[in-house]
Amino acid sequence: METELKKILESYPTTVNHTDIIDFDNFDERLSAVDTLVETPIGVSEDIIEFIPDNEPPLKEEIYCWIWAISPDLSKDQLSLDINADFRILLKSYIHNDMGKFGNHLS
Repeated sequence: METELKKILESYPTTVNHTDIIDFDNFDERLSAVDTLVETPIGVSEDIIEFIPDNEPPLKEEIYCWIWAISPDLSKDQLSLDINADFRILLKSYIHNDMGKFGNHLS
């Protein structure tokens, strides 16, 4: 596992400023995808994005989706994690710039 992913898994932020989100222009698309995989663990306000998981402690899937939503640049690294098939397809779709493939998978 890559060092940056390991570091964020050990201590992930629970709030992030919009300006700190990687590929913010496509954040809404990622948020919609996350909503199909886990119960909405992400809150959006005017200036910040907040991790609000449904479970205490958060499920690993909630954490993985949160990390992907704010740092999609770690998509390839997340493929090395023990993730479910749907999330794997989502990550590969994002990596290949073909989110339609993920949408087709869900239907």
